[in-house]
Amino acid sequence: MKKQVYIRVKVDPGIRRAFQLSSWRMSQSPTHRLRALIHNCVAMDQNPWDIDLNVWGDSFPLESEAPKG
Repeated sequence: MKKQVYIRVKVDPGIRRAFQLSSWRMSQSPTHRLRALIHNCVAMDQNPWDIDLNVWGDSFPLESEAPKG
């Protein structure tokens, strides 16, 4: 399939806005991140035994960064 295709998906406005803000904070366009997500899903489907580990720096604060109390 060589023809470019557009996908239309209904998304909750709050989730859409949060995704946009997250993308901009990472200095990436939301469109680029969606393409990467689709590409990664296809790659994992083609080789299910591959493991892709993404480290999210803000997910879990380091012990020294954790709030006291």
